[in-house]
Amino acid sequence: MLQVNQQDLNQVREAMCHWLRQKMPEADAIDIPPLHAPAGGGSSQTIFLSPVIQQDGKRREEHWVLRIQATGHQIYQDPAVERQYLVMQALGQIGEVPVPRVLWYEPDTSILGAPFYVMARVQGQVPDAFYHNAGLFADATAAEREQLWLSAVQALAAIHRTDPSPFQFLAHPALGPTGLEQEIAVWDAYRDWCGVPQTPMQQRARLWLEDHLPSERPTGLAWGDARLPNMLFQHGRCVAVIDWETASLAGAETDLGWWLFFDWYIAEGSGNPRLPGIPDAAEFIRSWEYFAGRKAQNMAWHEVFATWRFSMISRRARLLAGYPLGDGADDPLSRRLAMLMEG
Repeated sequence: MLQVNQQDLNQVREAMCHWLRQKMPEADAIDIPPLHAPAGGGSSQTIFLSPVIQQDGKRREEHWVLRIQATGHQIYQDPAVERQYLVMQALGQIGEVPVPRVLWYEPDTSILGAPFYVMARVQGQVPDAFYHNAGLFADATAAEREQLWLSAVQALAAIHRTDPSPFQFLAHPALGPTGLEQEIAVWDAYRDWCGVPQTPMQQRARLWLEDHLPSERPTGLAWGDARLPNMLFQHGRCVAVIDWETASLAGAETDLGWWLFFDWYIAEGSGNPRLPGIPDAAEFIRSWEYFAGRKAQNMAWHEVFATWRFSMISRRARLLAGYPLGDGADDPLSRRLAMLMEG
């Protein structure tokens, strides 16, 4: 059995050739050129493959993405690729949210050492993680940036307008009566699992979240990792929403809080100037409300919830990388939590 985080790409290639021949018995021949693993990513392993398929006297080249479930070196407690596959499959059937076309899910761990799925590769550009500094958004004009940004907000609102009924596989009814309460319980479990002691500020934030829990706790589809670098763009518009590892039924506002946190984190939180054409938090909320057709609720609470969650993910990532953790007393996330809680 191959080890997911230490695999040789040639072994993966050989295993996938054999697997694809089983999945596509109608093909006369299948060859996979050398694989490519893009840089970045902290959860599921991503590999690009472009199989050449001979069938009925014709030759065609496909462009696919292989996503292999993380094992052992996990940022998230539950990185199940089956959940990601099912979310994109359901969204693809509904047709309102741009997602890659999923092809196969494979639960058999004997093939690559962990479950995996294959999806079509969408042609497009992915914004840099620090998109105020480099990449697609930094290279665009202010007007082009605003067009890209508005398309992204439209796609985000489309997720939140989606009927959650087909996504009940995301529910955890034993954890609470609503999607938001279930999500809070999921992250409490993450806190206990991640192996990193809570800082005093994280403990304070968790108590604040409990004391200020919104009375409105809807159940609705949430992307989970709502940010520009998890979108692909082509010709000025969003053509795919990717990375559904933390999808839930916690509702739209959890995504809005995460989006606002991340935009702050890579700009003001990192000492970087904001790019013209990328609106501020207030304009983001107004634009989302326009496309979603409703008002955002309890955003102060959701920004604290997002920052608290990211602070735990960040410390988990530092632990896995072997970096010193410290007590978090004066790091930017602790200061941000303090400012948000003070209102």
